[in-house]
Amino acid sequence: MIRIRNFGRKTCGVIVAISMALLASCGGSEDTDIYLETPGVSESEAQLVEIMNLNLRYILNYWWNEDKIYVFDRTSSYLYHEDPTDEEIEEIQKSTDTFVNWQENDYLYICISEEEISHENAIRPIAHAVYSIASALKFGYYDEDVIGVTEEDAKDMSIKLIASVAKVYKANDDNGWGELWQSPLWAENIGFAAWLLWDEIPVEDRVYITNMIIAEADFVLYDYEIPYYMDAGGNIVYKGDTKSEEIAWTAKILALASTLLPEDINNSEWEQKLLRMLIAAMATPEDVGSNKVVDGIVIGDFLEGSNINSDGTVINHGRYHIDYMTTIYEEMAETIVVYKLAGKEVPEAATFNLDLIYNALVNVDLGVYDSSVDGHYFYERDSEGNPTGEITMPGDNDWGMSWYASCYLTDVTAHVMGLDEEIDEQYKASVWATLHLEKVQEQIYRENEDGEITGQFFQDDENNFVSGELFQAHNLVEAYILMNY
Repeated sequence: MIRIRNFGRKTCGVIVAISMALLASCGGSEDTDIYLETPGVSESEAQLVEIMNLNLRYILNYWWNEDKIYVFDRTSSYLYHEDPTDEEIEEIQKSTDTFVNWQENDYLYICISEEEISHENAIRPIAHAVYSIASALKFGYYDEDVIGVTEEDAKDMSIKLIASVAKVYKANDDNGWGELWQSPLWAENIGFAAWLLWDEIPVEDRVYITNMIIAEADFVLYDYEIPYYMDAGGNIVYKGDTKSEEIAWTAKILALASTLLPEDINNSEWEQKLLRMLIAAMATPEDVGSNKVVDGIVIGDFLEGSNINSDGTVINHGRYHIDYMTTIYEEMAETIVVYKLAGKEVPEAATFNLDLIYNALVNVDLGVYDSSVDGHYFYERDSEGNPTGEITMPGDNDWGMSWYASCYLTDVTAHVMGLDEEIDEQYKASVWATLHLEKVQEQIYRENEDGEITGQFFQDDENNFVSGELFQAHNLVEAYILMNY
């Protein structure tokens, strides 16, 4: 890719008309090639591929045509709120119609009016969906017999959706989405999917996508101030709310931009801020003022606080929260994935202190925090101390207690990156990965109330997060990439 500056909605067509050759170079430099090998297929990998294809059946049929978050179902966990206005219903229907009739529309209609539909509810599910579809196509495990949609159609659907959501990004549309609290996460997932399918994407749409990546990376570079759960003096700044996950999801657009745009004038600044953000996301109180050097950075010279506890636990939603411990892994691992696929050395910052979190998942007795769960662990053991696939935490889990795909990705990351070296053999990450993948398989093969196996992870009332289904799909894909490339 190359840098494309100041191309607004009104100028893109002109630039495309006179610069076809220039834009053709956007995906052609060896610096941004994806380094692929032919992996051997283990039994567990075959199991994972089967699960991912079943879930793609759900994404490309049920989610695409019916059960997106745009459709209000009062019995579903995908509610935005229970009583949509006429304007909201109109937005929802307009979007749904263009998805169902995708072949007849140059672009799909994306609900981006905050007055009608939350940006997170509209954009984030799309970001996870295109990440999953594009990865299956790029890495060769797409099975159209299982999914029920031809590979060619899936490619066209994915590219059209990527282009549609990038086209209404604010750098391309005066009224578009972007430069928001969570938008770097969405832009990175969308940009990643585009990277995988770049040679197939029309030139004009490449402009929209490149504008999106650059604008979000610059937004993070210039406008994002690193937050801390606890300040340097040990005072809690954000009670009950670690900023670890937020920093990590915000940072990963910098990993993508600095990888895909090596000649950009901000490239080195993007990467330097990326490293500092990853370190800050995982900083403990002991790291504040430390002389430890990570990727050439003396971490104590810039850290102004911490975001994880000394024992590797994190607090979010006022709880010692397993979902946020595993989600932090997902967000940090995205940088690892980007670097691996680009054939670049993974920075130390991308795994900084992740071993602490994994040790906490496996070895911290939760009775330290809540006597009612004395003798229990985030990753549960049976009465004889053997690993099980079950998970728990002190108090109630407000997202539900079945995000096993997030646990599986955490296990795979810990195994691949050697983050479990200090853990006893019987509790190694590979052991937990097998158990958690079995739990995912149990989920995916359940029948719904109509007796169908749709490929969903969650049934009614099991998931309280609007993007939860597609987020779990994304996590499995990320695990597959980490294992193979």
